[in-house]
Amino acid sequence: MRGALMASKGALIGMTRTLAAGLGSHGIAVTAVAPGLTRTPATGGVPTEEFEEFEEFAAHQALPRPLTPDDTAAVVARLVGDDAAALTGQTLTVDGGLSTFAVLAGPV
Repeated sequence: MRGALMASKGALIGMTRTLAAGLGSHGIAVTAVAPGLTRTPATGGVPTEEFEEFEEFAAHQALPRPLTPDDTAAVVARLVGDDAAALTGQTLTVDGGLSTFAVLAGPV
């Protein structure tokens, strides 16, 4: 399952860049949002085999709290405004800093 998720996210990044390059000349910006593990009814209480509780998983993020759909919605709300008019071809990761922190948190 994890392999399929990673492959689909990689495809989304490539598609975002391709669409941005092709549609920019028409004044269309294309930006993707890649949310991290977010508390929803579908995620339940156990996100992976390594963590028994959602809060324990969230404790390993740079911002140690569970993410909610509102966290991702706030980023999307910024993207649809004029302030983000020059942003295109990017994939914004909304994961509480997990993707950055996980790399830095390893043994020194």
